[in-house]
Amino acid sequence: MTKQFSSTGMVPLDGHMYPYLRKMDLSNNLLSGTVLSSLFTQPTLQTLYLQMNRLSGAIEEFQNPSAKLTDIDLSSNQLTGAVPTSFSYLTALHTLQLDNNNFTTVDLNPFLRLRNLTMISASYNPLLSASGDGSKIDASNNSITSLNLAYCNLTRLPLVIRYLPELQHLDLSSNQIHGEIPDWIWRNMSYLDLSNNHFTTVGQRLQYVNIRIIDLSFNMLGGAVPFPFDVYDLDYSNNKFSSIPPSSFLRQFEVAYSVNLANNELSGPIPYSECRKHHPLQILDLSGNNLSGLVPPYLLKGCNDLVVLNLRGNRLDGAWPDEIDESCNLKLVDLHGNHIQGRLPRTLARCQYLLALDIGGNRFVDSFPVWLGQLQELQLLVLRYNNFHGPVSIPPLVEKNSSARYFASVQIIDLAGNGFSGDLPPYLFKSFRSMVLDSNGIAEYDYNVYARAGRSDYQVVIDVAMKQQYMRVAKVPADLMVVDLSCNRFSGFIPRSIGNLTYLHVVNLSHNAFRGKIPRELGQLSRIESLDLSWNRLVGEIPQELAMLTTLEWLNLSYNDLGGRIPSGSQFSTFTSSSFQGGNRGLYGCPLLVKCNLTFVTSLSSSLPPPVQEGSPFDDIMLWLFVGVGFGVGFALTIVLLVVYGCWCKKMVLRR
Repeated sequence: MTKQFSSTGMVPLDGHMYPYLRKMDLSNNLLSGTVLSSLFTQPTLQTLYLQMNRLSGAIEEFQNPSAKLTDIDLSSNQLTGAVPTSFSYLTALHTLQLDNNNFTTVDLNPFLRLRNLTMISASYNPLLSASGDGSKIDASNNSITSLNLAYCNLTRLPLVIRYLPELQHLDLSSNQIHGEIPDWIWRNMSYLDLSNNHFTTVGQRLQYVNIRIIDLSFNMLGGAVPFPFDVYDLDYSNNKFSSIPPSSFLRQFEVAYSVNLANNELSGPIPYSECRKHHPLQILDLSGNNLSGLVPPYLLKGCNDLVVLNLRGNRLDGAWPDEIDESCNLKLVDLHGNHIQGRLPRTLARCQYLLALDIGGNRFVDSFPVWLGQLQELQLLVLRYNNFHGPVSIPPLVEKNSSARYFASVQIIDLAGNGFSGDLPPYLFKSFRSMVLDSNGIAEYDYNVYARAGRSDYQVVIDVAMKQQYMRVAKVPADLMVVDLSCNRFSGFIPRSIGNLTYLHVVNLSHNAFRGKIPRELGQLSRIESLDLSWNRLVGEIPQELAMLTTLEWLNLSYNDLGGRIPSGSQFSTFTSSSFQGGNRGLYGCPLLVKCNLTFVTSLSSSLPPPVQEGSPFDDIMLWLFVGVGFGVGFALTIVLLVVYGCWCKKMVLRR
């Protein structure tokens, strides 16, 4: 029999009211008050679920414990004090869950006498002590297989762990445990998580330890990487490991499906290894180290099951091996921030499942990889700050066939800081179908970018230039759409077809040579948050449609040759003068400081001299020119000086 309550407030929890009750489930309500200890003495009660309420206070010790109570769940409440030792007299107890409370102490010793107990979970409690050393207790018959004490402020390992022969799952993550990982902690278990502590050394070599999943990330472990004998998932990231034993590294390709050594102090070349078809390795993350030398060809040719290859932030150089075969299963390739040079290997087009390619910050010299457009799964393409050059073109078939799918799934395309030139083809933007909302305001593609590998979801990390700063996005959300073509040599008109990308959030076309007017179609970008068109050669007025963009948080139109009145609108009133000043000699109106409230006839405004801000270094110069040499000559010289000064400032900014 199950009793569930959906009402709020205090509900009587006296077990004497239910003499024949076998199951009580009051979880996920708004119950308040204390937990009566009489609940644990009911002769028929077998399961008690009180999780996710507002119960508070301490639980008193009790006598005459139930001989049938098997499962207790008090998690996600506000219970305080010590965990009652009376729980250790519940002889039928199978699971005890106390997570997400305010318990301060727990003595684990008495629980060793319980032969049926398999799990104790007390994570997310501010435990001042988790005592118990197994002394004076016969622990030979205990059956505890799972112990969870994560986020408990522990400063040392509970010694009772030594007396848990059946332990399979141990989670002591996110505590403050110092010193050595003792040799007695290693045993044949399925899961060990000691991450986010202060361990400095490993007490025993792990070659003959058969733990399936090990997480020692975010500690201070150094020296050679201790590879276990038979591990499936290994996370040693964010430590101080300095070397990789080559023979042990080779072994991991034969047994592990995930190896994460990111953000350590590894140096030298990536050790030689071999990949064969039967090898299970799917995730290899060596990012954030000091590795040098070439990208090993075996990572691209022989590792047929490899899904994630992350070598970001190292010192790898040379050419990228052009040896990828048809069996490629890569979904994420991240080589950002190395010194790799040469051409982008054309055989990469054989990776039909590729979701994300980030090769930014290298030395690639190539033309636009239009051949990547045929990869229908590609969502992230980052080529920023390399030496790519020439026009950005697409196949003629795409221009003639509006239904052709080219770069159809791309969500973020970043070509900034290269040497791309020429006009942008209008059909380039028409092919970005993932950036288009349908008539119901729903995108065709709506899911996060992650690489599914075995049982793991490897989240993609990317740097996005947004609102004039770089933002690291650890989990790329489904609604982040970015087009960044800044710092190139693009010319011609901005294609009006960009207005069709109604799902766009970031557009950066700055530091190019675009000319003509700002397309009114940009006013269709109903979700735009950041728009940067600065440092171009744009002319004409700012379209009134831009003032209707209610989501626009950051705008930069400076250093163009725009004129006319700045549009008024609720969003435009939040922008400062830096969004418009610099060049733009004919612009006037708020938020520019001078003549903010004056109204000029548009046809005459282009013939008048631009307003000069108070405190400008040219105030005295212009006054002297007008008075000393006459109005006509002084006016002409003033215009020349302003143009020269603007060009000099632009060059200085580019040099920075």
